[in-house]
Amino acid sequence: MMRITSLKRMKTILMGISITTVLLAATGCSQGSYPIDIFYEMHYQDSYKSHEPPRLSVPDSAVPWYDAPKATSFTDDAKHMYDVNCSMCHGVSGQGDGPVLDSMTSKYGYQPVVTPDLTSDQAKSLGVAGVQGFIVNGLQVMPSFAKLMTEEEMALTANYVVNCLQVQQPEACK
Repeated sequence: MMRITSLKRMKTILMGISITTVLLAATGCSQGSYPIDIFYEMHYQDSYKSHEPPRLSVPDSAVPWYDAPKATSFTDDAKHMYDVNCSMCHGVSGQGDGPVLDSMTSKYGYQPVVTPDLTSDQAKSLGVAGVQGFIVNGLQVMPSFAKLMTEEEMALTANYVVNCLQVQQPEACK
């Protein structure tokens, strides 16, 4: 009796060892894995072809040089800058009658804190620097244009508002 149980136990142990060996062999030979890190196939080896330039590192002291960024608009015309960026809210003539602002007030009940009429006495008292400050910083629902326009574009737009829409220097608008 004792001999039969020990034979059964031995068979179970041998069966477990056999299954473990088969599983390890199947896992080790699976596709995509290599048992060693050296590949004998040449297409896996690092190579330098004769037509390639030598691979040299860039000196640590090298500084990249790029041209100044170009204007984001197709033109540097101040009227064009105003039409593209401002007229949808402030209107073509700057009187705060743009379609987006009209939609915001009629559909959503928006009430501006500062008048959107750029030809009002309140807006005229700001001057070029004040208008440019609003362009750079934004106000309430008016976004900041600091990341959308260059300094030059913001200055062109502010000068257009003051000189042309507010008619401070109409000769500059020709």
